[in-house]
Amino acid sequence: MDVKKKRLFRPNVTAGQRVLSLGDIRMLAQNEPAEFIRKIQAGVDSGKLGLGSITDLRGLYNALADVPVKVTMENGMGGMRTIMASAFPIMTGTMVIAGINDAYDQVPTIGQYLVTEMDDNKRVTVMAQLNSLDVDQEEVKELQDFPEVGTSEESVHIHSRKNGRKLSISQEAIAENDLPNIVSRVNALGEIAAEHVEELTLLRVTDHTGSGTSPAAPYVYRPAGTGTQLYITTANYPGVRAPSGTRINSNALQDDSDLDAARIRLATMLNERGRRINIPWSRVILLVPYALLGAALKILNSELVPGVENEVNNYGPRGMFSIPPARVISSPRLDDLSTGTWYLGDFARQFVRKWKLRMEYVTLGSDTQAYLDSQVAFQARIAWDVEVGARDYVNVVQNLAATTAPVDGG
Repeated sequence: MDVKKKRLFRPNVTAGQRVLSLGDIRMLAQNEPAEFIRKIQAGVDSGKLGLGSITDLRGLYNALADVPVKVTMENGMGGMRTIMASAFPIMTGTMVIAGINDAYDQVPTIGQYLVTEMDDNKRVTVMAQLNSLDVDQEEVKELQDFPEVGTSEESVHIHSRKNGRKLSISQEAIAENDLPNIVSRVNALGEIAAEHVEELTLLRVTDHTGSGTSPAAPYVYRPAGTGTQLYITTANYPGVRAPSGTRINSNALQDDSDLDAARIRLATMLNERGRRINIPWSRVILLVPYALLGAALKILNSELVPGVENEVNNYGPRGMFSIPPARVISSPRLDDLSTGTWYLGDFARQFVRKWKLRMEYVTLGSDTQAYLDSQVAFQARIAWDVEVGARDYVNVVQNLAATTAPVDGG
């Protein structure tokens, strides 16, 4: 499932549309600020200009730190404002953002395959579902009125969760041209952001705390705003549309019979009219910790059932329920949550990853209070606000190796 992750970071500075020496760069920034920004952005976009290409950071700072440039930036309220800023953080910041994006993209993640992405700037998103209520009537007799289909409104709440990191570069680091250290810290910003979003996503789709041994907040499933355990063996829970529950005990992933148990459990789930749902098999994902990946691939790559002569494996390459490698999703990070728990279902239909704030990037130069207080010559800050919520409970089944719910490190 080779899907390229979107670049979420973006510079906070924009300008009009229109290998230099430091003097040339300074003159360009002074005389043609819009062209200065355009050339810097074009160089970064082409890959020809980056932090690693700077040989004299101190010289660049001395050339640009005192050059004011008029720029347009977001005001944090959805609008734009024009300010005067130093040319140094504008140029350096453009290169820093490229470095952060590259580092972010290089972190391997699976969360994007398990959710449907959405944007909403509200602190709490209420997702309403109008479920049709049918009547139990098999036929409409002649001259008889057709029965009316009613509606009942159900809703789930998805909260928000803000996070971020800051990078400060001192005048001393610039004076010493300490570029390797600066580059490594820039890379760390992108890696930290990607890892935090990935870890949050996996915690939520597994409902690690909400469906743990002692269920507690945060819960991924919040019908009408009430935190509710998502995975459970209890019948008719989390709701009556899961007549056998959403968790199977003692269903370690060892052979095709374990996949059968999960598939059959999915087939017991009901829609809002009390009829069985039919999840298209082409949408089903098998989510396993890294410890179970070998066992999963062994089952799915076997054309015949082991130990049974000439019996086709329903989940193998020729089977009716074949699961191609692209839909077998795994990550070592899942092993931190549980090495024996696995999941089967239509994740993207069940889980929503809500961005209240996409990756935001801001830079500041030496004309700030931080420079006066502690000689911070350059600062970069990234922030994000993302949370994952379940909009239903009938599309994914959790399978335990034994009868104990996952705990940290279990």
